[in-house]
Formats: sequence, structure tokens, C-alpha cells
Amino acid sequence: MDRGAAFINRTGLTIVGLLLTAGGTAVLARALGPWGSSAESTSVLTDGMRRYPDGHSWFWPTVAAGSCALALIGVAWLLAQARSDRLPGLSLEADDADGQTRVSAQAVTSALEDEIAALPSVREARARLLGGKDHPRLLLNVAYGARADLDALRRGIEEKAVTHVRAALDLNALPTVVRLRLVSGGHRRTVA
Repeated sequence: MDRGAAFINRTGLTIVGLLLTAGGTAVLARALGPWGSSAESTSVLTDGMRRYPDGHSWFWPTVAAGSCALALIGVAWLLAQARSDRLPGLSLEADDADGQTRVSAQAVTSALEDEIAALPSVREARARLLGGKDHPRLLLNVAYGARADLDALRRGIEEKAVTHVRAALDLNALPTVVRLRLVSGGHRRTVA
């Protein structure tokens, strides 16, 4: 899931959670009767509220439009769950006239993960190719031990592993974000 979808999830779930909490609290408060026993025994909708839609012709079309808007927001939210910046594969030729050679992103990232994991003090490496076919970018998450030489680790990632991927994919540039995470004993420290 990309950052946009994650933001939509957090925002949407927060709003829905706050609305449901407010509604549940109001119903519970009314049922428990903190405003007196007369409030808990009366109906929620008064006679005036029940007659209101009959006297206003715009009421039900407005309810229908609001329901449609909520349904569209729900569909957009659902589609955002499936959206991702993850790149499925790359074409190795700039011109498709003579044919096309495609390499899967998983094959590239698996080889890259293996190469980085072989560096000294690296405990785990995860790689993802993101973006478009014309402008891919690389996201690396590397967990390392407490005794790691960070300068040597950075050089190994930058000058060897990423350079090998760029050469294999015949790319002049491959923007790369490396997230380093210290893993030692029982605590973790993340360096971005």
C-alpha cells in the first residue's frame, strides 16, 4: 500500500470511528437517562420530525444524493486499498520494434536483497521497486547489527548493490531511499 492509500485509511477510519463513538455515546447516554427519566421513556423522533419529510419535497432527494455521495466515497476508499506504487516489472529495451525483454520486479528485488544481506552485519534486507516503467525508484529497508560499520554498509549498498541493479536494468539513474534499522538484543532504532 502506498502512502496516499495509508493516509486515506487513517483519515477515513478516524472520521468513521469518531462518528460511531459520538453516536454510540449519545444513544447510551439517552438510554441511561442522565437528563432525567422523561428523556429515556420518550421516542427519539417527535411527531414534528416524522411529519417534516411530508411537508418538504426536497428532503428525500437530498437524502438520496447524500447516500450516493457516501457510496462513492466508500468505492473510492475501496479502490485506494488496491492502488500501489509497486512496479510489477520492467522492459529492458527502449524500443519495442525488435521485440521486448521483460524482467519481473520480484526477480530484481530478490537478487538485490540477497546481495545486501550478504554484506557484513546485515540481518535482513527488503527491497521494492516503485513508480512508473520510465522512472522507477527503489526503496530499501535494511536491518543491521550493533557492530556494523555504517560507512562500509552505505558504500556496499550504494556502490555495489544499487550500481549492479542500475547496470542490470540499463538505467542512468535509480533514485533510492534506504531505511536503516538497528537490530540488537531487545531494542530497535530506526535511521531514515
